[in-house]
Amino acid sequence: MKLRKSIIAIAAAALAISVSAQQSAHDNYIGVSFGGGLNTMLYKPANGQQQVGCGFDAQLFYARFFNKTVGLGFGLNYSWANAYATYNWNEVTTGLTHASNPNVTYNLTTGFQDFKERQNIGVLSIPVEVLFRKALNDRAAFIAGVGLSVDFPIHGAYYAKGGSYSTTGVFPALGNYVVTDMPEHGFSTYTTTQDAKINNRAKVGGSVLADLGFRVALNDNWGMFFGVYAGYGFTNLLAEAKADEMIMVNATDPAVIDYRGTFDSNETAKANLLKAGVKIAFDFGWTKAAKEAPVEEQLSTIDKEAERLAAEQAAADSIAAVEAARQAQLAAEEAARLAREKAIADSIAAAEAAEQARIEAIKRNAEAMDVHFNSEGRKFEFKEGEQQAIDNLCQLMKEDTSIRILITGHTDNYGDPRQNLEFYGMKRAEALRDYMVSQGVDAAQIKCESKGQTEPIVPNNSRANRALNRRAHITIL
Repeated sequence: MKLRKSIIAIAAAALAISVSAQQSAHDNYIGVSFGGGLNTMLYKPANGQQQVGCGFDAQLFYARFFNKTVGLGFGLNYSWANAYATYNWNEVTTGLTHASNPNVTYNLTTGFQDFKERQNIGVLSIPVEVLFRKALNDRAAFIAGVGLSVDFPIHGAYYAKGGSYSTTGVFPALGNYVVTDMPEHGFSTYTTTQDAKINNRAKVGGSVLADLGFRVALNDNWGMFFGVYAGYGFTNLLAEAKADEMIMVNATDPAVIDYRGTFDSNETAKANLLKAGVKIAFDFGWTKAAKEAPVEEQLSTIDKEAERLAAEQAAADSIAAVEAARQAQLAAEEAARLAREKAIADSIAAAEAAEQARIEAIKRNAEAMDVHFNSEGRKFEFKEGEQQAIDNLCQLMKEDTSIRILITGHTDNYGDPRQNLEFYGMKRAEALRDYMVSQGVDAAQIKCESKGQTEPIVPNNSRANRALNRRAHITIL
């Protein structure tokens, strides 16, 4: 609780100072960090239950950024990790020889009752990380890192923290004689706080690392980092596998119990480091100042910069002139294109008007003339221009099949009026229709009727007038 209050107080003070500080994107940082949380070892005991433990990290570090975003970090890190195992089981070892009577073998039963063991280890690591930085404002930056470390276990131990175990001897040669309460021979019930070192079981390993958090500037150089970290040891922390039981009666002194512990017995042959927690760091950042050039070189640099700016301005003016000429050319080409399109549109409109005038002229000519028949009234005889007018109308009707016409047949007053109406007038209309069909016109476009002698254009008082009245007339519908 006191540690947590201290961390909160430090963080509050740092934030208060950073209000007026400036965040500098320095190239170099050196500092120290402290962290704590889940710092433990992962393993699987053959006969017990493992529980993870807490620990802490402390590190000296140096970071070098190559630009505003990417850099490398190096350090020297110390980790303290803890783990626990609880045992409730009976362990039997057969064929042992007791020092008090080497000629008689016995079987040893070790019974564990809520027997709890704590393991701890201190590891010195050399981490290397790739760092990523993103400035959030003038005072704060987000920083993340991923990398690897080489781990050197430097000390460790395991302790029996609670519970009890009993050692019982069974002598088969003596009729399975059971010995349970002879401490001088190692057969008794023990509540123990024994301990042992585990240095002989640890070896150099490797871990993957990751951390992320925020750096807050305290002033132009000093800063404070708040974040989280994680690491996993991908190599086995333990050395060679062991075949001995966790607790044995000493072979030379039966009153002594040899306590080997989880990591120095056949309980487990593999353990991996695991850590994850929060950390706080203080650092000092700086950027190497560039060497100031002599005055002459500075003046030369200023002149060169002025020349460069003048050249850039001249190039920009040249580009602007080229762009203006290009725009003028594009405007001229656009005007020419519009003029061509207008001329084409005018030409098309004139052609359409001429075509419409031609069609109207053909229709007018067809309606303005009559086709006349001989005295028998059965054959028509084209006069000058009439056949051409009819042929033109036939061509137009073939081009436009929507045109419909009405052919009306007329007679003079010679003969029976009824026959003139029903027969001769109709025959004259049909004769003209047949001619037009022979020229390729669809018969469905033509309708025929007869007016007989009812609509003379001149009086039937002479032979010439009667010839004018024998006619077929076309009406465009």
